[in-house]
Amino acid sequence: MFTITWSAAAPPSPTLTALQRWLLGGGVALVLAGVGAGITPLVWPGAAAVVAALVLLGWSLAGTIRRSLLRRFDLSARFYLLAILAGVVGVTLGAILGSESAGDRFISMRLVHSHLNLVGLLGLIIVGTLPTFLPTVAHHRAVSGREAIAAWWMAMAGTAAMLAGLWWGPGPVGAGTLAIGAAASLILGGVLIRLWTKGRRRLPFLQVAAGTVWLILWTVVDGSRLLADQVVPWSKWTAVAVVAGVGQVLAGSLAYLLPVLAGPPLEPNASRMTARPALPLLFVNAAGVAGSLGATRVLAGLVLIWLVDFGLRLVTLSFRPDKA
Repeated sequence: MFTITWSAAAPPSPTLTALQRWLLGGGVALVLAGVGAGITPLVWPGAAAVVAALVLLGWSLAGTIRRSLLRRFDLSARFYLLAILAGVVGVTLGAILGSESAGDRFISMRLVHSHLNLVGLLGLIIVGTLPTFLPTVAHHRAVSGREAIAAWWMAMAGTAAMLAGLWWGPGPVGAGTLAIGAAASLILGGVLIRLWTKGRRRLPFLQVAAGTVWLILWTVVDGSRLLADQVVPWSKWTAVAVVAGVGQVLAGSLAYLLPVLAGPPLEPNASRMTARPALPLLFVNAAGVAGSLGATRVLAGLVLIWLVDFGLRLVTLSFRPDKA
């Protein structure tokens, strides 16, 4: 959606899009059933379907780039394609793990698998979207500079380093994680320096920016541990990254996108999703602080309040034109 809109290009074939979504949904269902119920023969077909869905998505994005009328958004598309590549490798490694075929390389493979999916697939999508999405919610044209180009090269090096962890252990994975965290810092810093005065009062801008900061903090903590050869698969910082990082970025994105998708009247819906911005920002970031301190019950309570607040905003949206 972002690539098509920002590139002023025609959308891909509806048939191709529908196939990609069915492959993704069906593949995820098979993997969950195979791993959760211990039915290992389901893992490989499910993973293959997910990989096929990612490849089709990459094909669609590449076609959109070729048809693009606005070349200034190509850098974001490059981040997306690199993220998809990381996801394809990460899902393949997950299939090996889920089918119990990893053998004595289970620990190193699990480490690379989790980081290619979280830092690579998910993280690079967020990093690549920042130069276009944050200016959009700040009602400003896209901004980028030399720091974005430097971030792109760091992202490629970081992805390669994480993959090298299959052979050389946690150190390269930590270095790659830190490199992508640094890439996110460069792009976010460049955007905030240019647009802070325009976006600081807009909830989507603040939530996406704050969520990215939490993800950057996670890369510092996790990457430093891995460089010190300390492998902690599910630490308290993982919950922080999911809730205050990914969750806040997602909430900020939806706060902007849902009123647009709901159609007219746009302004009342936007006001409903962004009213009282201090409340969601307080709840979710306080949850992040609680999680970083190990206070899991406080984190859970704050997340529940935050979700209730988001749900109340969501149910007030109007999906019909105002006849008045």
